[in-house]
Formats: sequence, C-alpha cells, structure tokens
Amino acid sequence: MYLNVFIFALFTLDMFISMIKGHIKPYAPELHNNTLWCRLKIYLSTIALISALYSNTLQALHRLFKIVYYKHPFLFRNLHLYIFGIFIQVFLSASLQLPILLLGDYDYEDYHCQVYLTNWRGIARGASLVWLPPVLLTIVIYAYTMRYIRCHVSTFTLLQKKRIDRDFTVIRRILWLIIFIVLFGIPACSTTIVYYIFGYVGWWANHLTWLTFILSFNGMSIVHTYYAPHIRALLSGTRNQITFTAEAAILPINT
Repeated sequence: MYLNVFIFALFTLDMFISMIKGHIKPYAPELHNNTLWCRLKIYLSTIALISALYSNTLQALHRLFKIVYYKHPFLFRNLHLYIFGIFIQVFLSASLQLPILLLGDYDYEDYHCQVYLTNWRGIARGASLVWLPPVLLTIVIYAYTMRYIRCHVSTFTLLQKKRIDRDFTVIRRILWLIIFIVLFGIPACSTTIVYYIFGYVGWWANHLTWLTFILSFNGMSIVHTYYAPHIRALLSGTRNQITFTAEAAILPINT
C-alpha cells in the first residue's frame, strides 16, 4: 500500500512539474510532451493507483478470513497465498485499464496526459474498470464481515472477542479508506455529468479534480499511519518512557 502510494505520488509530482513549466514557458516546444511516453506514464501511475485500492481489498479479505473462517488458519496464515494475491492484484491493475489505453482515452491536456473530463465514454470506462471494482469488493467484504459478527457475537469465545477487537481497528481503517476513495472519484464523474447537462465546464474543473485526488491520498496516508499498530505501539512506548522519566526525576525531590 505505502509503496503504491509513493509511486503514484512520484508520477503525480512529475505531472505537476510539467504543468508548472508549461504555464511558465507556454511557447517552449520541448514542453509540449504529446507523445506515447506521456500516455504510458499515466498508464503506469494508474497501475500504482489501482494496486493501492486493491491492497485495501486484500486487507479486508484477510480480516474476513480471520473472523469468519478462523477454523481454517491456512487462509490467513499462509504467506504464499498472500504473495499470490499480490500478483493477482498487480495483474488486475495492469489489465483492467488496458482498454482505456488501447482505445485512446488518454489524451494530452494541460501539459500532461489524462482522460478528458468531457469524454464520458473514457470516464465511464475508467469508473467501471478502475475505480468501482476494488471499492465495491471492499464494501461487500466489509459488510459481510460486520453482518457475521453481529449474527454470531454471542457464540464467540473470549479469545475470539479479543482478536475481533484488534481486527476492528483495521476494519475502521478500511472504512475510512473507502470514504476517501469514494471522495476522490466524485469530482471527475460529477464534472462529466455537469458538462453533458449544461454543455460547459469551467477551466478550474481539472485542477479541482486533481486537488481532490491529492487530498484524498493524503487522507489515506494519514489514516494508514494513525491506525498502523506498530506506530501506535511506538507512540505508546514513547509516552510510557516520558512518564517514567518524569516520575524518576520527581522521586528524588519527594524523598
């Protein structure tokens, strides 16, 4: 997840550098990068984006196995199974958006390549092939897991309840991630709908869409950091160390 977000951030940074250079020197021919490499860059960055979305689905599936199929540890303790899942994740990320690349939906606009917000076919293909599958899969897995917990909570042992309490931390993280994922897809779809209703889209629509993308990914990174168990343990250990140091410093004074 972190690696996917980092790779996508690098491609996004490269895109914004090209945009800034283009607006500073609009007549420089070398900055008009309407090439195949421009389209391949957006294709590769989208692979990182989709992989980040599917990593949430993989995490939700792992929690489902731990809670619902706890009698089958092979499903949630088998490292090879999850390595295979990562390969499937990358394969889906690369193959699902091939129609968008091959059908020419990636166009050159504002010194970078993307799907035109006024291209409803491209936006529809992007939403149905890139955005919706991992989001819907994660929501379905999350909903089934929560339904199972509510229906069987009275039969859980004390050990299972403790494990579920820990899993709820991850489930809350997944829920927040879904919210951010839904948020970053709304402006692009809304802009296309507005264009076909009113026949006009402001110049700021593209910038607003990318701003929402960046803010959403920042939110996803913050959520991942906040709910990461090792970071919370580190912060908890730091607080305990500070408290112990303060008590050790006060104790000689009191004695």
